[in-house]
Amino acid sequence: MNGERLKVRLAYQRGFQIVDSGAVLAAFENHVEAFKFVRNRGARVWLDWSRTVIGGQSVPYDFTASFLQSSIGRISKNQWGSLSGTWSWSISTSDPRFRLHGGQRGTAATRDEAVFQLEREFTRFIAETEKYRR
Repeated sequence: MNGERLKVRLAYQRGFQIVDSGAVLAAFENHVEAFKFVRNRGARVWLDWSRTVIGGQSVPYDFTASFLQSSIGRISKNQWGSLSGTWSWSISTSDPRFRLHGGQRGTAATRDEAVFQLEREFTRFIAETEKYRR
């Protein structure tokens, strides 16, 4: 079992499923409950990743994370200055299915570490949605 990263997918007319290596572990009515399940197992949601494209051109060392086909954040390699060689990550979404982000961001030594940190923070961010509702 992967354990560290679990996929949350839309289950047609049945809410959301948690999947690990093709096996369905659990199903929930909404994505918040699905994210809580993942967080409570000490895992993180496995986001979809692609190259960042701006003006029709892919940007070097820049990747976009998405969930349910909606962009939720980015990682990029710092090329200049004192942070040169490190990777920055940030959560940024205006999708109405997710609450407004709180500007979560950070810096990591490697791309894999930046992916880990963004996925972990987004998992926590969604799992704790109710705490921020008014």
